[in-house]
Amino acid sequence: MIRRPLPVRRAAERGFTLSELMIAMVAGLIVALAVVSLSNEATNTFHEEGRTAAAEMGLRTAIDRVRNDLIRSGFMSTANIWADPLIAHAPSQPNLPDKTTYPGLAKLQSVRLGYQGSMSDALVKTISTANGLAPDSLDLSGNFTSAEAFVVRSAVAGGCGTVLTLETDSPAVLRVLATASPAATINALFQPVPGATFAVRIEDDSGRFQYLPTCSSGGGVATVTGAGIAATVVVNVVTNGAFKLLSAKDTSMNGGATGLGVGRLLVNPVQTVRWQLRPLVAADTVYSTQFNALGAGNPGNALHLFRSFVDASGNLLLASSELVAEYAVDFKIGLSADLTVATTGPRPLTVFGLSDANNSLQNVAGDVSDSTLNPAARPQRIRSVRLRLSTRSAIADRSAALTAPSANAQQGQYPLRYCTLSAGCVTSGWSRVRTQTTEVALPNSAKAFY
Repeated sequence: MIRRPLPVRRAAERGFTLSELMIAMVAGLIVALAVVSLSNEATNTFHEEGRTAAAEMGLRTAIDRVRNDLIRSGFMSTANIWADPLIAHAPSQPNLPDKTTYPGLAKLQSVRLGYQGSMSDALVKTISTANGLAPDSLDLSGNFTSAEAFVVRSAVAGGCGTVLTLETDSPAVLRVLATASPAATINALFQPVPGATFAVRIEDDSGRFQYLPTCSSGGGVATVTGAGIAATVVVNVVTNGAFKLLSAKDTSMNGGATGLGVGRLLVNPVQTVRWQLRPLVAADTVYSTQFNALGAGNPGNALHLFRSFVDASGNLLLASSELVAEYAVDFKIGLSADLTVATTGPRPLTVFGLSDANNSLQNVAGDVSDSTLNPAARPQRIRSVRLRLSTRSAIADRSAALTAPSANAQQGQYPLRYCTLSAGCVTSGWSRVRTQTTEVALPNSAKAFY
């Protein structure tokens, strides 16, 4: 019997030993961990930069919105209802609006700064104080809903005060009548928030003005019956108690309506909008769905920049609030104005810094019913507004504070990091902050030399 030799196992056919497999697995795991760690770091960086970019985008959009309102402030309105020499009034009561029933109308001014005005909200005050901030508020008045002045055909007592019937063959009214829903269109101009009371400016043929609150009668502030040029378009204004559509006799021929005002009066809407920082609240019905989705409250102590209408009674209309910038943290205003009382000689401008308490001197002179006002000040000729707005990233992704170097008195101090925790931040809870400063000239207030 012939024995055959056993086949020799080739080297290529040999397997791995257990030690070799363990070494390879450990090495592969180390590489995988490194890749995962690098991937996580890249993902976190991507999301952090995305949040910062969103904050910057919201900041730029908000700055543009505020700038647009500032440029329009005083349009078809008054720079200061207390000192405007073109306001028709009885000689014994110069420019005296009703401060009791309609305090909002009594404070009608193209630009009205609320120094640290956003701090009236408890949450704003708590978290802003913890961060060394004190955001302002800003009231701007003017015609924000249209660029039209409507010719008055007649002004007679009726409805809820005085009925101003508009001339239907005037270009302004014809443009309203050409819309799909004329009644809804003209009500939106004179009453941008349903059910609220706003103001109108009435100009007579002497170039003087009166300001009266609106009222609803027959379905709205303004009504339209009929169609086309045969339609009847009316606007209702309050004329009772302290209010009256003054005649030329009432003013001793210093302005005022004559006769029934046929073709000799113009009327246009006037509104006040308030810019302020505050948290979302349930009364923000425009955002009710989003608010309810938040569940237990306002996560991260988030503040936002809102634009809201203020009615003629001085009430903030929360239902009209527009959330313009999410996660806003600071809102500061500085004014450049002529405070000179003298009518002759040079009238230099006074420039107030962004954190200067003297900015409040720009409020309405003489309205002593408001403790924040200075009756001795002459808030004339506000020429420009300096504005600084800061927003933060939505997520607190930093572990330490960071403050910008001390700035000059005009600029004021501003943060680079913002603590989102009510109890204060030690090793976490800081969000990155982006800030933009701009200055806006006021073309309508430039016409005020009183």
